[in-house]
Amino acid sequence: MSFNESRAQNCALYALAGLTGFVCGAYFQQEASIRHLFGAIKRDPHIYNFRHKLYPMFSTFPTDHENRLWKQPNSLSDKIRECLVSPLFDMFSALFMMKTETPNTIDLLDLVKYGLPSSENLYVHKDYIVSQNFALNSPNWVCEHLRGNYKKLSSDDDGDETLHLRFNDVYVLSCASTRICKAFKRKIWHDLEQYVSTLTEQYGSVYAYTGPVYTPSCRDHEWSMEYEVLDWRPYPVPSHYFKVLIIESQVEGCGPYMECYMIENSNKLFGNLSSCLAQIEEIERFTGLRFNKGLRPTVVYSDDTCTKDAEQSSGIFKELSEPLMHAISRRGIFF
Repeated sequence: MSFNESRAQNCALYALAGLTGFVCGAYFQQEASIRHLFGAIKRDPHIYNFRHKLYPMFSTFPTDHENRLWKQPNSLSDKIRECLVSPLFDMFSALFMMKTETPNTIDLLDLVKYGLPSSENLYVHKDYIVSQNFALNSPNWVCEHLRGNYKKLSSDDDGDETLHLRFNDVYVLSCASTRICKAFKRKIWHDLEQYVSTLTEQYGSVYAYTGPVYTPSCRDHEWSMEYEVLDWRPYPVPSHYFKVLIIESQVEGCGPYMECYMIENSNKLFGNLSSCLAQIEEIERFTGLRFNKGLRPTVVYSDDTCTKDAEQSSGIFKELSEPLMHAISRRGIFF
């Protein structure tokens, strides 16, 4: 081999080594950026809402960002990334950059599993996420994922009955909405709390969305909104409070289903929870919120029976309902 041929071969090897190093560097840089993006998505609901617009910036090498975010890789390359590349990246980061993954106590992806009803003024806490309305000094909605360790709160300083929501940081609804709320002090709301507790004990996983509804009332053929003055400021009085439940059934063949309730914010007496059942379309129309489109109420209660809408998703409703209805009937909530 001549000197020129040897030199050309060495140059080719150097070029190949440089190109390989560049590609590997770009690949690991993309993986590092994706990991940082996923970390930001899990902490910030606004980044979560716009994540699809950010994905193209991290697509030098093809990958399914959404499935990787939810830890559901489909392609072989993504599975290799999760099983091989990610542990290597963590090891090299710890050895050479002296960086460790900061533990994140907020599991935003768990809270937004079924979507966000709206995206304005979002605040994420350890156990719940809330959309705040500053003009009304009240939440638009509060979402919490209730699990088997669910416990109620005690009454607050103002004597308001507890919500089903297990807030560890702040009592979010202790604001204008709660001070002028009559529904939280009624037995029907306590029955709803008991029912949610029963669902949580039965299935171990219930998503609950709670918030106020503002609708006008008709008196003498005139429609009007009721206001009350608190701290020298007028606040509209909620006409109702809604609660949307998404129950994750563990029964084989029966997926998650939705139940919706609207309780009037008054001192009127109601018979049982079945009289407060509502359609999700009604709640969406009155509040302007949008809930999960893939789930619609499939369980319908009447005064003494409970049935399933045959047009909705199939499932073993008998196995799903009998143990729960037995527990509820013993507490006298529905019947």
